[in-house]
Amino acid sequence: MKKKPYVLGMAVLLAGLLALSGVAQSAMWVGGEIGGNFNGYPQMSVNTPGFSRNLETEIRPSVIGGVTVGYDFVNSGFGAYNYPSWMQYFSFALDFTFNKVDIQDAGPGIGRFFSKNSRLNGKEEALTFLFMFHYGFMKDSEIPTGRINPYLGIGPALVFTQVQATIPTYFHPFATYSSNGGDDAMNVALVVEPGIRFVCLKNVSVDLAMRWRYSAPSWDINGVTVKTNALHQFAPLVRANYHF
Repeated sequence: MKKKPYVLGMAVLLAGLLALSGVAQSAMWVGGEIGGNFNGYPQMSVNTPGFSRNLETEIRPSVIGGVTVGYDFVNSGFGAYNYPSWMQYFSFALDFTFNKVDIQDAGPGIGRFFSKNSRLNGKEEALTFLFMFHYGFMKDSEIPTGRINPYLGIGPALVFTQVQATIPTYFHPFATYSSNGGDDAMNVALVVEPGIRFVCLKNVSVDLAMRWRYSAPSWDINGVTVKTNALHQFAPLVRANYHF
């Protein structure tokens, strides 16, 4: 998509301005994450002139990975600022993840309409803006914010999807003509992430989280519209962070 590099570039620039500005300075952390991505069986539809089906569909589980840049609103660390004490319970993170979105032929749902021995191969990239509330336990002189921090993050995401598939272009009980094609889309999603942060060392922490993401992408492949009415994705994540 032509807009994708522009959107990603603006997001990175925004993160840089937040880190440097005198208004929104905060202690910074960066992290890498990995986990599994599981999809609740969504209602998906296949539509073309003269043919329409809407079925509960299996989207295959996949690995999810990504990187995070975060800001804790505290008065210590790189870029720290003298915030009011109540702001220590809040953070902001800019998060980028990647995972596959595949539907097997003959599988439960719309896969039965794909050509035999083929599948819809998809990939999903998400840029998430996460606003986080957290509270620390087991505080001491070395880690005044607490060594165990349950948190809740919520925010919007820009989800970029690309799919390739062998899709029938004409449906008939005795004849199906197929061709290869693909499409991409950008959708706004909602992300909610509860988790627990364990501060292992003064500058190192590990997060255990469960991320839920809601979106409704659709694609047009050679005149056949494939639409997800409501895609609920669940991703257990492990994230390792370094704090500046």
